Amino acid sequence: MSESLTKRATRRWRMGALLPLGAALSGIAVAAEAPPAEGAGEEIVLKDVKVKAARDKKTSAYKADTASTGGKIAMPLRDIPQSVSVVKKELMQAQNAFNLRDALKNVSGLTIAAGEGGRTGDSITLRGFSANSDQYLDGVKENGQYSRDTFFLERAEVLKGASSILFGRGTTGGVINQIFKKPTGKNQVIGDFTYGTYDFKRSAIDAEGAYDNLSARLNLMWQDSDSFRDYNDLNRWGIAPSFQFKISPDTELTASLLHQEEDGVFDYGVPIYRGKPAEVPINRYYGFTDNRMQDTDVNVATVALSHRFNEALSVKNTVRYGDYERKYLTHLFGAVTDTGLTSTVARTQALRANNQENLYNQTDFVLKKPIFGFNNTLMFGAEFGWENYDYKSKNSTGVPSISIFNPVLTPSVGSGLATDFSGTLATDRYTETRTYAGYLMDQFELTPEWKLLAGVRYDVFSAAQNDRLNNANDFGRIDRQWNPRAGIVWQPTKAQSYYFSYGTSFNPSAEAYSLSETTNTLPPEKNRNFEIGAKYDLFDGKLSATAALFRLEKNNARTASPTNPDLTVLSGEQRTDGFELGLAGEILPRLDLSMTYAYLDAEVSRSNSTAVGTVSGDTKSLQGMIPVNVPRHSGVTWLSYHLTDAWEIGGGVFYSSERHTDTVNEVTLPGYARLDAVLAYHQKHYDVQLNMFNLTDTVYYESGQTRSALPGAPLSGQLSVRVKF
Repeated sequence: MSESLTKRATRRWRMGALLPLGAALSGIAVAAEAPPAEGAGEEIVLKDVKVKAARDKKTSAYKADTASTGGKIAMPLRDIPQSVSVVKKELMQAQNAFNLRDALKNVSGLTIAAGEGGRTGDSITLRGFSANSDQYLDGVKENGQYSRDTFFLERAEVLKGASSILFGRGTTGGVINQIFKKPTGKNQVIGDFTYGTYDFKRSAIDAEGAYDNLSARLNLMWQDSDSFRDYNDLNRWGIAPSFQFKISPDTELTASLLHQEEDGVFDYGVPIYRGKPAEVPINRYYGFTDNRMQDTDVNVATVALSHRFNEALSVKNTVRYGDYERKYLTHLFGAVTDTGLTSTVARTQALRANNQENLYNQTDFVLKKPIFGFNNTLMFGAEFGWENYDYKSKNSTGVPSISIFNPVLTPSVGSGLATDFSGTLATDRYTETRTYAGYLMDQFELTPEWKLLAGVRYDVFSAAQNDRLNNANDFGRIDRQWNPRAGIVWQPTKAQSYYFSYGTSFNPSAEAYSLSETTNTLPPEKNRNFEIGAKYDLFDGKLSATAALFRLEKNNARTASPTNPDLTVLSGEQRTDGFELGLAGEILPRLDLSMTYAYLDAEVSRSNSTAVGTVSGDTKSLQGMIPVNVPRHSGVTWLSYHLTDAWEIGGGVFYSSERHTDTVNEVTLPGYARLDAVLAYHQKHYDVQLNMFNLTDTVYYESGQTRSALPGAPLSGQLSVRVKF
């Protein structure tokens, strides 16, 4: 693959930004003017009439009734034969969850991981499998490497289990689908201002208005903060406008743009010592005081056009262009020289840059038409996607080791600092991927109590890699894959829903933009999910209870060849058995609850691969090991009680049992329980809210790798003021 090809591809992508991109359809209401009554000219005196209207049932702040992630249209959660978690903006606001990863801590079976390999930004494990590339925005892929803010989000939906029929490659443990804040037709302005410990400052504005057939919404965000970690700081700002234009009663155009910039510090925390995070102050930093660059620039543009042909048939075409630029200096730990209190840890540093460009076009048809007298919803469509990924890395030289228990920091690594990408590079590659897919999915109502959901998707996924350092590493391959899905739902009453589902997914070799001689010739890994569950509405629909029992299997995972360790074969197996419980809604008048729990029994059930333990120094087989970053028990309980119409008090516990961060289970992050609280005062035109985090000042670790662990924040607080016009 030549350099000229790369330049032509880049120009093609930039032109792609000018293409149209997204939409939603809404109906119209026509009111007929009532005819004049008889005797309209006569004066009529009526007796006093007392009208007693029932108070509208308040929808719980934390309970969702529908989701758009279980199908190609918004569907009632009770009709989806799969586990779906919805984190609404009200819960994010109550917890001051300003990052997507903080919002997703409310999702059962999901854990936040440290970036693996060259990956940075949001890194997520779902039901024991990596979900790094399974990020979506309004149902269309949005998988760039950056830390996602929540200022533009209405809510986050997580569909669990293998789901390639809906989303194509990946989706082993499920998908994370962000829902963009769209115009609602209101005229209002909401301003949020927050100040907290460690000089945390944040402002956000949500303004919207409507005129005739056009409505618009603008979200703005600015954040500047230090950290409990030494030499850490973060500056972030973003803008997210969205527009909705009603071309006709049956045709609508929507458009949105997300721009987010950030500069901060690449920091994976403290070193691992003897299989656990070193017992050092959690604020201790081991990098270089001046060389702490991590810059991100994200642009995501979406346009959608939707049209309703008649009462039965509608179509939506969405086009999305994404551009993700990231440049940063890594700081990673190496081997430990264990001499007790004088122990040292090796360090590495690299200058890295990655630029990713996406262009996706997705067309979805929905046909709601009875067949043989039975209600039926047919969904079918196609997806075309292109992704270009350019990645460079240059190592700094002469990086010294540092004392674990008595570190002495220096401004820079010295003359060996990598400041640009001239000279000798460690990595310089360009990868292109192409997706062509079509799907067909049908929801058939046998009776009002029994519903079937079944479908299939066919994907053609091609990838080509140009290694600019060694042409011998240039590879390419094409994968063709069928993925079915089937489910049955039984709803004996309006309050009860029971289901069984089966789904599959696939992981091609170049899923994460990396091909090698050992993986280039391998077909995709294949996964399947079996799930049985129940969804139950209590207290006249104010509270929902969910339960799911599942098995998720990867039957032909990539593993080392038993005859030649330098080769990779598809002979590994990994599985996760587990169950999840959830409660969301109003459990008593004025008392709202969001509670989730997950039990995950994950294991590498077959593998020919081995790894050297960083604690024992022994070579161990991966077979029988627990996968990285999978706690056996985890959950969140969050309560909010309205003492009066004005005063609200709440809080919750975030819990996780211990988990391993290395493949041979010698490195362990301890389990923890973190207690948060909130006190709020609500008025018509303003709110005041105080959030306290980690009330017991527990030392815990949010994520980790084989050589490092990132501590969670200690006791801290934030005061927020919301102004509404």
